[in-house]
Amino acid sequence: MSFTLKIEPEWNIIKKIKEFINSEPRILAQGEDYREATLLTAIELVENGLKYSEGEPPQSVTFQFEIIDDVVTIEVHNSTTNPEHKAALAETLDKIKASNPFDLYVERLERIRDNPDGHSRMGLVRIAYEGEFELECVPSDSDIIQIKARRPLAASE
Repeated sequence: MSFTLKIEPEWNIIKKIKEFINSEPRILAQGEDYREATLLTAIELVENGLKYSEGEPPQSVTFQFEIIDDVVTIEVHNSTTNPEHKAALAETLDKIKASNPFDLYVERLERIRDNPDGHSRMGLVRIAYEGEFELECVPSDSDIIQIKARRPLAASE
């Protein structure tokens, strides 16, 4: 089962993604916490893709959701030529892989509390900690950034 959307940079697409996930039987069978974690992950990835997509005219974002071999994979592709965005993404994902997501979550909350700047920059950390999804950035020589989030379905009883 797979669901793919090519998204022109507009925020109302999030409603369609929510509707799809909220009606996907295998997600619903996992329970409320899993469904909410999946929604969180999908929305955070799309928001990041839309926020950091660059180009004239603005480049589209691709959202893909699939369940294969009892693993949910959410993938978002967007375009950026900004080396600072690419470096910040790589740094955040490296921190997530090398650390405990809870510790990073608390650290980021403390940083926001002590130095509020109006930007939480918590999306990927929330995915790793709250959503319990494993994150991966697929390397590319082009300006396309591919971020994948994966989480297994719970074993059926």
